[in-house]
Amino acid sequence: MKIHDYVLVVVRNLRETCDDDYVNVLRQQGYHVEVIPAGQDPIPVMEARPPIAACFQFDYPDLQGLADLREAKKRTSSIPLLMITQAHSEHLAVWAFRARVWDYFVHPIDMPRFLAVFETLRSVRLPGQAAASGKNALDLQNTIPPEARLRCPAPGGQQSQLDRALAYLDQNLHRKIAQSEVAESCGLSTFQFSRLFKRLTGDTFQEYLLHRRIAEAMRLLANPKVSITDVCFTVGFRDLSYFTRTFQRYVGQPPSRYRLSMAESAAQSSSKPAIPTPAPGMSPEARIDKAETSLSPSS
Repeated sequence: MKIHDYVLVVVRNLRETCDDDYVNVLRQQGYHVEVIPAGQDPIPVMEARPPIAACFQFDYPDLQGLADLREAKKRTSSIPLLMITQAHSEHLAVWAFRARVWDYFVHPIDMPRFLAVFETLRSVRLPGQAAASGKNALDLQNTIPPEARLRCPAPGGQQSQLDRALAYLDQNLHRKIAQSEVAESCGLSTFQFSRLFKRLTGDTFQEYLLHRRIAEAMRLLANPKVSITDVCFTVGFRDLSYFTRTFQRYVGQPPSRYRLSMAESAAQSSSKPAIPTPAPGMSPEARIDKAETSLSPSS
């Protein structure tokens, strides 16, 4: 199979705009980049002209977009897939690696590591390169860094404090959350926590919390058995009209239209996995877990 000297970017954004500066960086480094827009199937292109790698670009990953990535990996298993996302969670990262993506990047992208991955992939996959030495380089690039193996963050370290805060948010997303209570759970003052959170995440606490609520709402809306009102309250909103306005501002369409567009998209392609029907009496969170489990590749 002939590998072609280009990078394929598969756009699966839910909003019209998304940070894609990495595309310009790749082009500046001499890579030819081709883009598959949202709504277009990338598999025919990947099968006809296998690229060095394919980047699946998400702003807020939804069930349909993740299903597209999994289907591409299934149909073109030899092509390395990279996942690039604005919305990030530990659960999403675990899903990505279970889906056998080659690497996973969160905005803002670590450009030195990003370019190093492509440099290695290019040297391995293009004809005329030394396969053996390239394979060794590729393995080296994708191994756990030695310092990560030898050192663990101290219990009171900043990253540990942030991880504790993010876990606290996920566990309490259904209710009103004050920044002061999260700061207290991390053993910090509100001012210290605010500075730490902004520096490590790039967002203010309130910005991150709102993005997280909307991302979770999008996941819940993937299940037609969960009412929009239930979604609203499950992700911590207390007013349906405010939830609808906020959702539309971030996603570009109201929750009802977003859910309908997902159903229409799924109906257009019978090859796409259907959203599983949850058992009666399951909580919204359990239903989402069931839906995501259906996307996990077979072991």
